[in-house]
Amino acid sequence: VLGVEVPEDYKICDLTELYKLSKKQDMAHIIAFGLKKHGLIDLDSDLWNKGYKKQYSLAQFRVTNLQYEYERVCLALEDAGIDYLPLKGAVIRPLYPEAWMRVSCDIDILVHKEDLQKTDKILIEKLAYSFSNDKGQHDQIKTASGFIIEIHYTLSEKSHPAELYLNNIWDSVSLISDTKHEYEMTNQMFYFYHIFHAAKHFKNGGCGVKTIMDTWLINHQLDINIESCKKWLEDTDLIKFEKMLEEISEIWFSAKTSDGYENIEEYILTGGIYGGENYAAAGRADNKGSSILYYIQRAFPSYKFMCLRHRNLKGRPYLLTYYWIKRLLGAFNEKNSTGTKHEIKTAWLEKEKSKEIKKMFDELGL
Repeated sequence: VLGVEVPEDYKICDLTELYKLSKKQDMAHIIAFGLKKHGLIDLDSDLWNKGYKKQYSLAQFRVTNLQYEYERVCLALEDAGIDYLPLKGAVIRPLYPEAWMRVSCDIDILVHKEDLQKTDKILIEKLAYSFSNDKGQHDQIKTASGFIIEIHYTLSEKSHPAELYLNNIWDSVSLISDTKHEYEMTNQMFYFYHIFHAAKHFKNGGCGVKTIMDTWLINHQLDINIESCKKWLEDTDLIKFEKMLEEISEIWFSAKTSDGYENIEEYILTGGIYGGENYAAAGRADNKGSSILYYIQRAFPSYKFMCLRHRNLKGRPYLLTYYWIKRLLGAFNEKNSTGTKHEIKTAWLEKEKSKEIKKMFDELGL
């Protein structure tokens, strides 16, 4: 990814343990590429053929299909005359040396709120996609190949100070040449949105290695005038978090030395790409005052919170019980049960660990 040679005296760690960690972080495909390129693994071993090589091939397959679906979506929106703004992975992927290096599970696109239902209809009728879910601030449309297209109409929850800038995002975009309806953010706004989105995942325990690598590439490949967006970061309490993210990316990928981030690095490395075995749940439980209260508030959130997750609930408070039941059933379905059980387990962690997590969040302004 960085385009540098591995030093001759480079000492590799236990490749089996490295595989477990890299797979958890959705990075095994990149590690496989590096191990093979530098002759650091036996290509006849089961670890290579059933592990690393499989993830390497799967990543190329996934991204090729993802790119195909992305191009179909863009073409359909162009033909329909709908303005759209690609987000996240679709924008970051071209910064990598090879597209397959930046794997993602879905495609995120922003449209104007008044175009949301029209966009859903176009994708379902023209591309034979199917409606998957209404997530409040975005709809989920599923492709025949199993990818999720997230159609957003806003970039921030109203409870976050970032709404001051992100809800006026169309004022910070420009039309991409040779298109009539595809827009892109300014580099400064894209960086600000990247930090905002990373902070959301970090608080939920899911800021993985990929986010650190993305940060390094954005800073090194895009012309970012950090001074011009410093006010945005300060106004939204993200300035300390941005500094931490940028400095860790330089430590990891530019070999700069620094002390004081060991706890945060452990939090990132043990959490996986979307959270997991870190202690974010314990940190949230500590903020709630008790584990029992935490469980109740997680199972039965307020009407205001649920409206952010389910757009059809707004103005219909009598449906709140229905959506609570739907939430509970979803928490224990085949897809989410592992994560739910882990959250229940981590919320009961010792108070000392909860206090450490809360202190870390406080120090980062989160």
